[in-house]
Amino acid sequence: MKPLKRIPQSTLVAFLLILSSCANITEEIYLNADGSGVYMAYTDVVSSTRTMMMGMMGSVYPDASEDSLRQIVEAQLWEQFPAEVDSIIDFSSRVPDSIKNDPDKKKYLDKMEMFMKGSKEKGYLNSGMKFAFSSVKELQEFNDFLSDNQSASSVGMNMDIPQMRVKFDFDGSSFSRKVMMPEIKDLSDSTMMVIGSLLKESKSRLILHLPRKADKVSKEQLVGKVGKDVTYEFELIKLFLGSQSADVKVEF
Repeated sequence: MKPLKRIPQSTLVAFLLILSSCANITEEIYLNADGSGVYMAYTDVVSSTRTMMMGMMGSVYPDASEDSLRQIVEAQLWEQFPAEVDSIIDFSSRVPDSIKNDPDKKKYLDKMEMFMKGSKEKGYLNSGMKFAFSSVKELQEFNDFLSDNQSASSVGMNMDIPQMRVKFDFDGSSFSRKVMMPEIKDLSDSTMMVIGSLLKESKSRLILHLPRKADKVSKEQLVGKVGKDVTYEFELIKLFLGSQSADVKVEF
């Protein structure tokens, strides 16, 4: 990795906003035979920002054609980001003291690495975080920590959005993820409009890197199965509305 570089403040704010909202998200889990591994979650900031800008501009200018909106968005898009970056992001200043001063919570921050990598030439800027876990139990605890503290660490949304819960299970020869989305109720029309704009055409991708070749996998939303790698893809608006399941199970 290249030496640590300072990320412009505007870029960091945009990155945090995207992670705390509902952009295109890729999750990767590298799972070892003993249950240890690495969890990664990231988004292409450029693609996500393009989607959000198109959605928001479409709400402001409903009579404008998609082509004209896209031309405006593309002209402005890379002005918000550096032309090339490969950096670890120091996010400690944006973590509330209630988390930093709590040893039970800080232990997850100490093992978490946030990064931004990509370039204008490549056409993407992947931003996200990486967490090395010693067991699937620790992965579960880390995911619970993220869910419990998402509202405290989010920026700029000012929306009371129901938070989903995820449950992982591992028995040495199979791995599963169950996603539980709370019932949606009492959301204002303005909140639903913003959510609809953010989720338009947005997807969530889960890539599992297994310790052995995948033998049997759940078929719903499966888009790829090659050797030890299994890939699922979900439509975020359907997940949010409860019309699509994000549960998966693989045996190996």
